[in-house]
Amino acid sequence: MSTWKNCICQNVGSERINDLNDYVSINEISNLSPIDDFYNEMQSILSLFPYESWGTNDWIGSLASIAIISSVENYFRQVFSKILKICVDSQKIAASNSINLGSVIWHPSNEMERGAFEHISLASSENINNTSRKFIGVDLKSNGLGIILEEFDKVCELRHGIVHSGMVVAGKNGIKLKLESTHDILKINIGFDQFQEITSICNALIVESNKIFFAELARRWATTWRDTPSWDSSKANLKFKSIWTVFYSLRDDQNGSIPENLTWLKCRNQIVREFNIQ
Repeated sequence: MSTWKNCICQNVGSERINDLNDYVSINEISNLSPIDDFYNEMQSILSLFPYESWGTNDWIGSLASIAIISSVENYFRQVFSKILKICVDSQKIAASNSINLGSVIWHPSNEMERGAFEHISLASSENINNTSRKFIGVDLKSNGLGIILEEFDKVCELRHGIVHSGMVVAGKNGIKLKLESTHDILKINIGFDQFQEITSICNALIVESNKIFFAELARRWATTWRDTPSWDSSKANLKFKSIWTVFYSLRDDQNGSIPENLTWLKCRNQIVREFNIQ
């Protein structure tokens, strides 16, 4: 019998996953705000790639970048689902959007809103902004995030080459990035300085988005929510505190990095005065 088919590489046996349960673990649903969850994830990622490890392997910067972008996507999934849970205006806006049956079956009832975003890739500024408009009614670009979203798109084009092409820049991504075409293979090379830029861009996108969403929900609390049949004035403070809990960063508070550090009650009082609520 001819053996020529076996002359180019090694033979392997039939391999399989032994137990999928060994690949997952149960974690309690976080009680932190989505922005604090993002901060914690970013710190964990950074701790995996200390400065002295950079330059020892070409994959370090690429792997670290993928992890940071994944955390950005997770922030938006979290914040969108939490907004849908508490905002009647967003619920009305999102009502005509579809959700996969598998998401409804899989998620516990207190996390069902998250399932609405499972079929959407949020590793692009267009998808983030379109999802924000379709489900939340907030256009991030028109709220001043156009430039940072463009920068995030550059990061996402690099991510595509890392994830799908083994760090090789694909033609579509290279053209979108306006890189010069070469006769050789162009590979992505993310060093420590480049990774610092990527984390700064991702962090800025999350922080500024967090502020925009908070400001819009606070405005709705002060105005449109009060015109709905479900509004109960005796629960106004409880409603505002639910908004505050979604967006307030305990981590920034502890770091002393919040420029106007108000309590939730003092913040509410300023909003009441600004909107002349009786």
